[in-house]
Amino acid sequence: MTRNKDSNMYLNFHSKVLCMKEIVMKKADDWRKVYELYSRLSNEDLYLRFFHYYRPSEEEVRKLVTEQEDHITIIAEDEEGKVIAEGTIYDDGEFSLVVDPNFRMRGIGTAMVEKLIELGKEMGLKKIRFYTLPENIPMIKIGKKLGFKLTFTSDEVYGEKPLILERVTSYVSS
Repeated sequence: MTRNKDSNMYLNFHSKVLCMKEIVMKKADDWRKVYELYSRLSNEDLYLRFFHYYRPSEEEVRKLVTEQEDHITIIAEDEEGKVIAEGTIYDDGEFSLVVDPNFRMRGIGTAMVEKLIELGKEMGLKKIRFYTLPENIPMIKIGKKLGFKLTFTSDEVYGEKPLILERVTSYVSS
């Protein structure tokens, strides 16, 4: 992963360059590209993302990307500018993630969560967390890989990772 001066991160996968960028400029086509990503997802993918069968409307995606002030949304694009992943971190530390099925198992989800962790630290959050369904094995694997403490129940998995460690004082005995 490399960075350039415009703070975008570029990921190289199988000789294709993917650009991961924070959505800070409210360009008209950013939300449309995210909506296209959600439109490509299967009902099962949407179920894993929202915990029930739900397809967000254009208006809901537009608001997610352009209007709300309580979160930061990042996207990963392929070389043609098509959005292939979206991640959002909220002021309370909860985050969400979705990756286009055609781009899974390539480390994109892990890279997105690493960026969300970095953003959480910049936001001054003490912890970052996610909820997922027990059948969402890719998200559970990302959580394990990145050191989240996972709590399993019959109907959900909760992942939590501390971001700000308290100072530890060591005592030396004489």
